[in-house]
Amino acid sequence: MRCISRSVMAGCLLIIATSVIPNALWGADEHAEADLEFDRDLTLPALLDTTLQRHPEAGVLAAGRATAEAESAYGRYWVPEMAELSGFHLSDRQLDDIGAYENEVTLSVPFWLPGEKRAQTRLGEASLTAHASRSVEFRWQVSAVLRNRLWKLRLALRQWELAREQEQRLADVLEQVTLFTEVGDLSRADQLATLQELAIWKAETMTLEAEYRDAVREYASVTGMNRFPADISEVLSEKQGIEDDHPALQSAMDRLAEATASTDLSRQENSARPALQVFWRGFSGDRLSPDVNALGIGLAVPLGKSPKRGPEIARANELLALAEAELIKTKRKLDMQLHEARHMLETTRRQLENSMQMIEAANERHRLDRLSFELGEFSITEWLRRLSVLKDIERSHELLLIREGAAIASYNQAVGDTL
Repeated sequence: MRCISRSVMAGCLLIIATSVIPNALWGADEHAEADLEFDRDLTLPALLDTTLQRHPEAGVLAAGRATAEAESAYGRYWVPEMAELSGFHLSDRQLDDIGAYENEVTLSVPFWLPGEKRAQTRLGEASLTAHASRSVEFRWQVSAVLRNRLWKLRLALRQWELAREQEQRLADVLEQVTLFTEVGDLSRADQLATLQELAIWKAETMTLEAEYRDAVREYASVTGMNRFPADISEVLSEKQGIEDDHPALQSAMDRLAEATASTDLSRQENSARPALQVFWRGFSGDRLSPDVNALGIGLAVPLGKSPKRGPEIARANELLALAEAELIKTKRKLDMQLHEARHMLETTRRQLENSMQMIEAANERHRLDRLSFELGEFSITEWLRRLSVLKDIERSHELLLIREGAAIASYNQAVGDTL
């Protein structure tokens, strides 16, 4: 909650308050409701599905799926590259012109290198697995964003509601003070002091309303809707730590497996690729000689290794090292997130236990203070101060109830549970 300096606002608000005494009894009904519809039929998984569909990276994920499928399909081909058809015609017509000629048509079919097809098949399988885990991780990541928006909006709404309720209570006090002033039991200064305090509380309500409107816009920008689940509470996960099936950890391990398969394939491709050649040749020595047709078979083997293989293997090794480093960083990050989520949940629950005692004592004291004020045992200034203290205790307790739900959602997110 944003704190508002009473000393800074008091002067300006007192000027405003004294000019609007006839209309000073502000009620909570003058605050317009935000365009937010609470839907009991809207579940968290359904909301997550809608959010995923309009996420900017949804198209990237679909493209990744196509890439993985293409990689897998490539490993099922009988040849690593398409066959090549070539031919030539040789004639002496422009020179000796004795009728000599030669024609040739060649079909060249490249071979898989030893172990290359198996390596490509493993890479295709690893790519499909990595994409599947990436899809699960993506859903988990979007769950984190959605959880944040849901609980931020719930907290902002409750803050605004509490401010309106407390503002209305003080407006009722002002109404009493005004009646006492009219009959001479209280002074004009007491009425102005109450009016000034109400103006400060109203300014707080306006600020919290603005924060609530911002939270609604942030929620709508992510989900694309103004409907809000009536119940966003979650059951605390039974998981106690980061397990191997955690979406982020599983995705990192599968990416490492994919990088390993890619490196193995690069090493298999390091040798020169041979090609089987089948050709037909037709020729004649001169016009008097008969035509000769022949079929042949050959083998084309490149000499040495391709110079581009060295950089390709080096890049594959670099990507493998990056995948290994990413796995280590992911483990550390997840451990830290779980530690923070567990600490936040434990701290919030301890604060809530203490707040329960505070709110019980504060309510009982408020009952006694109200009776004492009505009996004239202390001034209106002291009464307003005690109302302000009660307001802060009430607001802190109500917000802790919401923060406990948010802490449970954060813990579930940390251990890898999606909505």
